[in-house]
Amino acid sequence: MKKIVLFIYLLLPLLALSQESASGAQQTTIRRISVGAEIFQDFWLNKPTGMNVRGINQGGGAFFLYSFPFGKSNFSFAIGAGVGFHNLYSNTLIDNIKADTITFSPIPDTVSYKKSKLGLSYIDFPIEFRLKTNNKVRASVGVKLGYLIDAKTKYKGDNEFGNEIIIKTKGVSHVDKFRFGPTVRVGYDWFQVMGYFSVTKLFDKNKGPDLYPISVGITLMPF
Repeated sequence: MKKIVLFIYLLLPLLALSQESASGAQQTTIRRISVGAEIFQDFWLNKPTGMNVRGINQGGGAFFLYSFPFGKSNFSFAIGAGVGFHNLYSNTLIDNIKADTITFSPIPDTVSYKKSKLGLSYIDFPIEFRLKTNNKVRASVGVKLGYLIDAKTKYKGDNEFGNEIIIKTKGVSHVDKFRFGPTVRVGYDWFQVMGYFSVTKLFDKNKGPDLYPISVGITLMPF
């Protein structure tokens, strides 16, 4: 996630320079491109019995959008692509990432650990209707479809012998390959508050708990 956000901030000065140097149709095209980075908190719903989720489950992402204005009005339609990263920190471990059904078991109270998380990465395709007023107030509502590109776990803590270990796994089974849900953003100029509600559950039906996130955070979108 850090690499993606860094890439966005390296790209922004290039876009600004392009806007200044381009002319005519090229400048119009460039001005229709929006680039942004997001930082958000995931609230996980429908947690299985025994799972206690950490208070902070940070996530993030980056995206670009191309807008199609509705004439000379302040409204436009936009489509684009991006990436999104979500984390679920809890007091549990997945028993077997390749099992027929994914289950989470609580870590015993006698075991000391620093981190136990499930990390998810998606390629996203947002679609939205946008409003940008003359006084720089921005708002948008839309949906995004995501495709899963990675599902992994990380545990850092003691094993049964009291020795500190780090365990990483990749390819958690039965995570739904697609996600879908409505999005909303509202703010002033380049700073906006965002929200995303996942309509789809994290795991395939009857292949894991009915977990799903609601994401709330901020979007930084200079263009």
